[in-house]
Amino acid sequence: MNFQGDFEGLALASIFQLLCNDEKTGVLTVTGDDDTSRVFFNNGTIVYATASLKEARLGFLLRTNGVISEQQLKKCLDLAKESKTHLGKILVDKGYISLETFKKYNIRQVETILYNLFFCKKGKFDYKDEKLNLKGMIVTQLNPMKLILEASRRIDELSVLKKCIPSDKMIYKMSGTVPNKNEIKLNANEWCVLSLVDGTRTVRQIINQSGYDDFAVYKILFSVISSGMIVEKEEISLNGEGDEGDYSAIITVYSDLISVILKTLTDELGGHTSAVFEDAKKDLPEQFQQILKTYSPYNDKRSNSTQISNTMLHVSPAQDRRTILITGFNEYCYRILKNMGNILGTETLLNVVDGLEKMLSYVEKYQTSSVEKDKIVNDFRTIILEIKTRFKPKSKGGGFFSFFS
Repeated sequence: MNFQGDFEGLALASIFQLLCNDEKTGVLTVTGDDDTSRVFFNNGTIVYATASLKEARLGFLLRTNGVISEQQLKKCLDLAKESKTHLGKILVDKGYISLETFKKYNIRQVETILYNLFFCKKGKFDYKDEKLNLKGMIVTQLNPMKLILEASRRIDELSVLKKCIPSDKMIYKMSGTVPNKNEIKLNANEWCVLSLVDGTRTVRQIINQSGYDDFAVYKILFSVISSGMIVEKEEISLNGEGDEGDYSAIITVYSDLISVILKTLTDELGGHTSAVFEDAKKDLPEQFQQILKTYSPYNDKRSNSTQISNTMLHVSPAQDRRTILITGFNEYCYRILKNMGNILGTETLLNVVDGLEKMLSYVEKYQTSSVEKDKIVNDFRTIILEIKTRFKPKSKGGGFFSFFS
């Protein structure tokens, strides 16, 4: 029996049920969500499944769980592509994993492929009766009805999770208010997913690079969002287009940079942290004091943006307002870092500088190229260079403001 067509919603489950009840032997090909999967039935039992993303996902799963290293994965993926050999065979032949380990993870990968199929909202299917050649294949024995029941439960729960995470294109970042690592109670899988949340990866990229299925990742992300550990990263554009009086993109970048500083200061100084920010503001030239008078790292970004935008209306010359705002934030951040180094010492300060450099790399890599972006990145790197020079043993400070004259 051969049949094909389109499916939508839970219709795919009915197709699986039909093949199971009729004890079919053959191959079901399903295309949907930019992925093509093939499911192999033998007398109504699923014995194998493959997908166009399977090779990489299996490798990511092994790497995420610490079974293989990133270097081993890259090496074997290149060999698999070059020789057109199954990734699992290369991993076993190289001695990176045992055959038993591969069998265990292969079953998990087959289940992941099947669950993700049931999450497809629509697509095309094509079934053909076919005598299977299972020689050399590591087969599974999965009951389609059991999979369908579990998939239905996951679909129901996933619909609730997606109210919190409505799109797999969303990007999350650490909130900056994460409790001490020793106080966080997460299991190994949760830590693995959390380690991929860096303010640049989308939810879909986290799913693909973790090796876990959609449901598992959505569930973990929902948990850490609910705990306040991660928050959605706001989409910003530093291209200078749009509303002339809108400075929210610039303010958001500096708020993210300052949040890196705030986290360490709060850990070290507790309730005395705000004094460091206020002292830095008092040292600013008069014009920048007025611009940043109402700014606070404790305010939400919308409040800071509204108040600063209103102040910028009175800054002249009008054509230089964005440059003036960037320079004001740079001088403010420099003074905060200098005060921080004087209070907490060089080692703590340079740890913070490392975090700031990573944040700048994200801005440089993922923001559209523009004059504003280049100025922020280049000027802030000048700040970092000056701070590193100033806080080296026997080094002299000074010379910073000549960079912005």
